[in-house]
Amino acid sequence: MGIRRLQGVVENLDGGRGLTVIMRYTLRLLTLQQFQRAATLLCAMELIRTGDVAKWGAEPFTLGLWVGNKVTPGTTEASHQAIEAIRDKDRSRAGIASPAQLTSCPWCGTEIHPGRDIEVDKTGGRTAIYCGDKLSQCEFSKAKSSTNAHPGLPVKVVDEEIYHRPPTMMIATVDKFAMMAWRAEVRALFGNVREECERHGLLWPGHDCGGGHKARKPHPAAKVKAVRGVRPPDLIIQDEFHLISGPLGTMVGLYETAVDDLCSWKIAETKVRPKVVASTATVRRASDQVRNVFMRRLAIFPPKALDVEDDFFSVQRSVESKPGRRYMGICSPGSSRPAVLIRTYTAFLTAAQGLFDAFGKVADPYMTMVGYFNSLRELGGMKRLAEDDVQTRSYRVKMSLVQRPGLEQRSVSTIAELTSRVSNADIPKYLDQLEIPFDGAFDATKGKFVIQRAPDAPRPIDVVLATNMLSVGVDVNRLGVMVVNGQPKGTAEYIQATSRVGRAFPGLVAAVLTWARPRDLSHYETFEHYHATFYQHVEAQSVTPFSPRAMDRGLTGAMLAVMRNRFEPFAPNPGAGALTSPSLPAMTSTVASVTERAWEVTEDSAKKSLATAELKSRADEWAKEAAVPGRMLVYQKYGAGPTAYALLEAPGIRPWSTWTVPMSMREVEPGVNLVMEDDRSNQDPVWHPRPKPEDESTDMVESP
Repeated sequence: MGIRRLQGVVENLDGGRGLTVIMRYTLRLLTLQQFQRAATLLCAMELIRTGDVAKWGAEPFTLGLWVGNKVTPGTTEASHQAIEAIRDKDRSRAGIASPAQLTSCPWCGTEIHPGRDIEVDKTGGRTAIYCGDKLSQCEFSKAKSSTNAHPGLPVKVVDEEIYHRPPTMMIATVDKFAMMAWRAEVRALFGNVREECERHGLLWPGHDCGGGHKARKPHPAAKVKAVRGVRPPDLIIQDEFHLISGPLGTMVGLYETAVDDLCSWKIAETKVRPKVVASTATVRRASDQVRNVFMRRLAIFPPKALDVEDDFFSVQRSVESKPGRRYMGICSPGSSRPAVLIRTYTAFLTAAQGLFDAFGKVADPYMTMVGYFNSLRELGGMKRLAEDDVQTRSYRVKMSLVQRPGLEQRSVSTIAELTSRVSNADIPKYLDQLEIPFDGAFDATKGKFVIQRAPDAPRPIDVVLATNMLSVGVDVNRLGVMVVNGQPKGTAEYIQATSRVGRAFPGLVAAVLTWARPRDLSHYETFEHYHATFYQHVEAQSVTPFSPRAMDRGLTGAMLAVMRNRFEPFAPNPGAGALTSPSLPAMTSTVASVTERAWEVTEDSAKKSLATAELKSRADEWAKEAAVPGRMLVYQKYGAGPTAYALLEAPGIRPWSTWTVPMSMREVEPGVNLVMEDDRSNQDPVWHPRPKPEDESTDMVESP
């Protein structure tokens, strides 16, 4: 980001503004955590810039969050309504997309109160998030930053503002890039702009700013002016690359055709493509996966060295010098899975309490237990058991005549959940609560350490139940113990999930394996060997972006993403009618770009021919629809007028057609709702019992 600012204008493309770095993730929990961390980096960069504006330019360094509109608002109006709902303490605000994605200031740590510290300027199209410092000592408090070019913290969380004023660095989910085919505004992220509004920022074809705006307090009059193009993004970071696999990875690889094309530019005759950095700890056949998704050659960092124990970047250390994680397999033949889980949870929780009573804060890593599950169904059942049986058994563990050395009475009161069922507003709160340690002081009268906490202070979490949402990106160093329910389907997922504990302290992972499941039993029987060599069991990922079925689902979206974001006549909503002929240069260029990538990725002439035929078929059909008289062809009918005819269809209950374009990378098949009626249907067939043969209907006489 700094180098690009220093380079300035190159090939008539402005490098002093615009989107520079894209960080992509697959899960919203991972995205939110990385957003909070990256905000600290951008705060530091912005303070450096304001200290030397002549060197770094007047454009602020900012961070954007570009995710689904169930998490963050899509428009400034939606952002205003969300803040008003928070201020009015609306009971239904839990499902509203909110701009309050930061719970505390990333620079000074002061808590941010959304109703007080977030202000929405509907006229200027800005959502400002201020630090909650009441003494105004923080550089990003309202008193010190309200007059800056970007007031408040250097973050943007509203889609509309991100399009008008592209951030320097953007954190996004891979699913969001499916909107390239639906939104003309996305072209501003790739620098394909010609106009700028002095009030709102960069504009795109079909914008609402007209020729300008009249003065409206506190904003002066603004006009629309021409600007030079902006340099496209230079760096794409794909974290947790092993998750880009299967159907999701296939769709990402197909849409990557458009992303790579839109991020490329030329210096003289040399094509400059963005640098791609993909990170993962568990991958196999990485070169094939990198070629299928990014169409790049692979360079591994850190590079392989002569000594596996010391390659300069990493050093292998013994467990005596640096404790790691110990894996323990639990299998109880003849016992049900819930019964084993209840006893395991009770033993771990009460044993941790015994350590805390004896040693105090040193036992904190083992006081919060993580339960990992492979499905929501099993997690839901265990949550009910944790709130009932586990709580009761933990409290009564010393109330029987049975001697249980090492276990102490414990009151388990805080049970949290990290799954897709948790609302977006609660996830940042749970992540912050996971960081709260169990602290205590020695009580001489009781002869043990007791937990000390202010009456209004939040309570540390006793048990957190999670699905694969936990397996990536949750870096809470104080966690030290995990119970895994059943063997996860993939070794990569198992390694990633269990590595969430034991990061700073010795970790303990208990795998509760069910004797009635053959796969679980097999893992239990080879437990020691499997865990000693589990990195060699990591499965290769499957990514097939140009397979026939993948092109059925995603080829139209990839083609439209290039057409709408590269060529201006096709960008606005009525631009669907601009394809007067299937042989227009814009279409032939797009067909050539996609088919060239199909060949380089697959090296299969049959798939290249299939991609060419599919694209030309779509071009012919598109031109035919545009030539129909008496109507206006648009991409979306919403707000386009009575004579408008929509070219695109969103996935739904209707059968998938050539022009059905997903709004998310995961919308490859429609969902099916099952409705169970209490009343018997009138259309049930009339069933008759099977008639008995005559020899069965007669009474059989027992022979003597």
